[in-house]
Amino acid sequence: MKLYIASTSEYSGKTLIALALGKIWSGKGVKVGYVKILGKIPVAEGGRVIDDDAAFIARELSLDGPPEAVCPVVITQDMAMAAYRGEDLRLRGKISAAVHDAEARSDVLLLGGTANLRDGTFFGLSPLELIVNYDCRVLLLDKFKGEKSMDQVLWAAAALGPRLLGVVFNRVPPAQEAFVRGTAAAFLEARGVRVLGAVPQDPLLDSVSVGSLVESLSATVLCAPPAPETMIQRFCVGAMDVENAFRIFRMIPRKAVVTGGYRTDIQLAALETDTVCLVLTGGVDPNDIILARAREKGVAVLKVPGDTFTTVERFEQLLGRLRIREPEKVRRGVEAVRAAVDTDGLLSLCRNP
Repeated sequence: MKLYIASTSEYSGKTLIALALGKIWSGKGVKVGYVKILGKIPVAEGGRVIDDDAAFIARELSLDGPPEAVCPVVITQDMAMAAYRGEDLRLRGKISAAVHDAEARSDVLLLGGTANLRDGTFFGLSPLELIVNYDCRVLLLDKFKGEKSMDQVLWAAAALGPRLLGVVFNRVPPAQEAFVRGTAAAFLEARGVRVLGAVPQDPLLDSVSVGSLVESLSATVLCAPPAPETMIQRFCVGAMDVENAFRIFRMIPRKAVVTGGYRTDIQLAALETDTVCLVLTGGVDPNDIILARAREKGVAVLKVPGDTFTTVERFEQLLGRLRIREPEKVRRGVEAVRAAVDTDGLLSLCRNP
């Protein structure tokens, strides 16, 4: 049985859901396989280009085989240019071989989909066609956005027909949980769309580790954190007067403060509140008092060459595509799915659609 994990938009949580279903169902004695149809996060490993998310899931689920077994096609710039030239990339054969091999070793094979039900068409890999060709059932994910989500889910339901087993809403704001589980779910179910769960927004799952921030910003570490996996839940910009800065900093826990390297007053204010990390822009080193205080408080201090605006832009991009990597986030994510999603019902639907 093949379950295609689709989404209405990018960064909807397909990796988290695949990882959680794999762990939960494996714990019940089900042989779970995984193939990511189209990789878009290329990284070099052992002289080969692999997809970072797919390789992570393969490790977490202890799947056998080489990296290309879990993601046979990884998009690179060279491949994109070849597609523009109209070259035959012969991608379907690679995907078919990986899917058939993994299916033979699985009770349930999870297929990680692309950003939406159109993404991949440029490469001749229409998700809707692949779903039909591989005879998949579909689980749809959506980051709840009110009426926009209703439009997206209803369009997908019409396009997928009976292959759609149900929808899971992810990152649902606390204030909207009751509405989603009640009004929105009733609306969709009256139109033949099962709502299999609503995963609430979680500050930890929306956080980023100091180590990931260092890597993303190509930062110089001036004062190391107690552990690189220390999590940052929020960030704020220190570009105001110190009195207002201190008032705002006191209200925001587990934060990173982005400010100019010359703003010693802002840096000191941040260090007197619940701050995980200082990100100093402009390539300016802090003075010794700041470094000594940061070491005393266990606060990481990073230096980046860019200006504050550019650094904040990169920070926002990182937060927009958060990945489940750190053990604490993996545990929390799996438990969130276990608590909020009808995984037993979904497994039953997979076996008896």
